[in-house]
Amino acid sequence: MTQYLAVDVGGTNIKYAAMDENAEILEKGEYATPMEDGLNGFLKVLHTIYANHGRDAKAVVMSAPGRIDADTGYFYTSGALKYIDKVNLKERVKEFISVPFAVENDAKAAALAELWKGSMQGIQNGIVMTLGTGIGGAVIIDGRLYRGSTFAAGEFSGMPTDYSHAPYDLGSMWAVENSVLHLVGDYAQRKHLDPKKCNGRILFDAANKNDPDALAAIDNFCQHLAAGIMNLQFVLDVQKIAIGGGISKQPILIASLKKQIHAYYDTAAEQGMPACIPEITACTFGNDANMIGALYHYLHMHH
Repeated sequence: MTQYLAVDVGGTNIKYAAMDENAEILEKGEYATPMEDGLNGFLKVLHTIYANHGRDAKAVVMSAPGRIDADTGYFYTSGALKYIDKVNLKERVKEFISVPFAVENDAKAAALAELWKGSMQGIQNGIVMTLGTGIGGAVIIDGRLYRGSTFAAGEFSGMPTDYSHAPYDLGSMWAVENSVLHLVGDYAQRKHLDPKKCNGRILFDAANKNDPDALAAIDNFCQHLAAGIMNLQFVLDVQKIAIGGGISKQPILIASLKKQIHAYYDTAAEQGMPACIPEITACTFGNDANMIGALYHYLHMHH
């Protein structure tokens, strides 16, 4: 059986999994992401993961944040891990990884997992959108991942939501308007709670018990999310949009989003605007999506 070592780099932890060619996980775990030791500390953790868990691997595949040239392994940016900016990681890991190495942006990797084995199977044109501290995303065109001219396609977080704050107000980015933090903060304000003592679990527990403030916060969140999706749909005209991130597993969120999108499109249709409503669904994969997609990226790139 052929084994691969998959690595998913996050701001808090670096996860790893030994997988076979069908993305069946044989072993997995995680290490803390180094912040103080910079690039050298990061490379040291990768070396440790490879030495302890990758000796039987045919290749090492990785997902990571940032604007990445997936062919060369060059990081133009690296999200919160600034020490990988302007680094060709593929060249640096050759010092201790003796097998082929491939890296892909984390949101794009999640989309590849959905395209390979999840909600995007058989879809020609679609969008995968992950909701968390920001809005990660990826665009699928003609059954293939679209990376864009500078590898930045799907970076939805930076989209402005208020055109009155010209030229560009960071506070009106889509990432701010539809972050999970904003959703939780809205609920806390409605309930007069300390936002620091509130979280998504408390919010959705209340919503699933029909708390009107929780339901109102979710509807408000989904109304803004639907507006952004409507903008994307007018440009791309996709068949399907899959929502990922931890909150996507809440059926009440997907139901609210569908309701808000239909409301937008009903109004658009009355005004004679094109009203092709995409199918909305939750992503199939959770915490392992990035590693599954990173494996698909390697297999697809080399075969």
